[in-house]
Amino acid sequence: MRTPSRRRTARPGVSLDSRLTPSVPGARRARWAVVAVFVVLVAAFAAALWGTVLRPAAYEVRGEIVARPASNLILVRHDAVAALGMAPMELMAVLADPALLDAAGVRPGDRVRLAVRRRENDLTLVRVEKLP
Repeated sequence: MRTPSRRRTARPGVSLDSRLTPSVPGARRARWAVVAVFVVLVAAFAAALWGTVLRPAAYEVRGEIVARPASNLILVRHDAVAALGMAPMELMAVLADPALLDAAGVRPGDRVRLAVRRRENDLTLVRVEKLP
């Protein structure tokens, strides 16, 4: 016995495509809004990734200012810095913008928290904060 096959046929005057996609007045606009939001999110994600490639992370260093032998150089006796693989050291040289050091008002003997970045073989100061 043969079972009748069920074929989907459109009603007269109505295309099959129009039955599959509802003809809601704002549906097309909403679909484009979703696509636009998706594109913006992907672009923001790509920009964030690109920013981390161009600017490496800063590492936190806590220690005490020992000396400022030059206007753009400080020597720091620091605690262990696990992110850089450094044990506590007597002296670490950090290159800095003289204006940044002058604005912070750091002097030898001050306890500080630094944010530094590696630049080739040097450490460059990003931020400095006096600790109590």
